[in-house]
Amino acid sequence: MQFMEQTIAHSLEVWKRCAETRFVRAMGEDTLDREMFLDYIVQDSIYLRDYLKVFAYAITKSDTLRDMQLYYQLLGYVNDGENVTRLNYLKDLGITDAQVDQMAKRGPCADYCRFLVETAARGTQEDILMAMLPCMLGYRYVFEELKKRAPQVMDGYYGPLVADYTSEGYEACCKFWTEIAQEKCGGLDPERQKELEEVFYQASLHELYFWQMAGGER
Repeated sequence: MQFMEQTIAHSLEVWKRCAETRFVRAMGEDTLDREMFLDYIVQDSIYLRDYLKVFAYAITKSDTLRDMQLYYQLLGYVNDGENVTRLNYLKDLGITDAQVDQMAKRGPCADYCRFLVETAARGTQEDILMAMLPCMLGYRYVFEELKKRAPQVMDGYYGPLVADYTSEGYEACCKFWTEIAQEKCGGLDPERQKELEEVFYQASLHELYFWQMAGGER
């Protein structure tokens, strides 16, 4: 089994729990409280600010122009691609990005952001990859599971959000970055790989805690 296959398999049970959280299930059942969704979008918007900082760390810790360009492109993809739907929801819910700038992180969001930034600041490029990938890959897993379980969600209010993370373009992005991670980490010694697998697992747990926070379970 390749390193990334093993690493994802180690965190898969956590991702399954994410897909079964109260928040995600309520999205599929169209019973999610709109104020709860607003809080989620706000906290996710705050989180993305620190998530983008991680790419900046990755660029500074890159040894080749290719790596710098890859992280720069991904930063642009997250900032431009994911931002469109998020901003549309914020506008519909009566909140601007400028207002989000003044809002505070809630507990699990603050913990997750701290984990990301501290890992990026003290770690290597490989640590950064392991810290950031569970968000990217986990979102695809969660929303694919939601789409399979409740296909009608695509026709409702949350359809654009689910569509973003189940699109062919997003799938291709996930596949590409999984391959990059395999390329970077696959040849490392087993002890170092174990450390990196744990970073990935801890980030996956933070994903779970964020979803639980969103649904009022934490």
